[in-house]
Amino acid sequence: MIISLISQKGGVGKSALARLLAVEVARAGWAVKIADLDPAQGTSTKWKARRDQAELHPEVAVEKYRTVDRAIKEAERFDLMILDGPAHAEQGGRVMAQNSDLVLMPTGYSLDDMEPQIEAAYELEDAGVPSDRIFFCFCRAKGSDAEDRAARTYLGKARMNVLEPTFPELASIRQGHAEGRAASEVPFPKVQAKAIAVAQAIMNRLPGVKEAA
Repeated sequence: MIISLISQKGGVGKSALARLLAVEVARAGWAVKIADLDPAQGTSTKWKARRDQAELHPEVAVEKYRTVDRAIKEAERFDLMILDGPAHAEQGGRVMAQNSDLVLMPTGYSLDDMEPQIEAAYELEDAGVPSDRIFFCFCRAKGSDAEDRAARTYLGKARMNVLEPTFPELASIRQGHAEGRAASEVPFPKVQAKAIAVAQAIMNRLPGVKEAA
């Protein structure tokens, strides 16, 4: 199976979601790999190096790929390949989405975050990606319940699917990432629970998967 993380902007949480999913799926016994498709930044690759240095388990495979096609071919060797795409993916993003079982569109609450992602989702639908494979996920979310409701209403009017749990923006998660951990591995049970809920909601959207994370 393949999950793509696509965004028209950087810094909205693609790599954070990729790390979370990879760790939780590996814990469930799946063979999983993150394809780091942003060679300029290499965010997931650098996180992998920190994780290996800290000797954290489970081990998570991460590799830089120069092309989407190569990453997709490698997906056959794994139960789950997570395509961590670059910002402004455009053509590469379409190829990623067309070959994916699930497409995640991370976004914040602001219109500056949501509007480019909505436009990108429409472009994916026009390229033949079924709308029921495309899901928005609020990431790095800081705001009131009212702001959350307003953002969900906005996406609903745009006909977008939205995951219920949100991926929070917290200092403990940032510190965890700096140590090679995923959000579900920080030493705070409430934060762990929120992160695991996001991973479970994502995995439940994969065809034929009810509980994997």
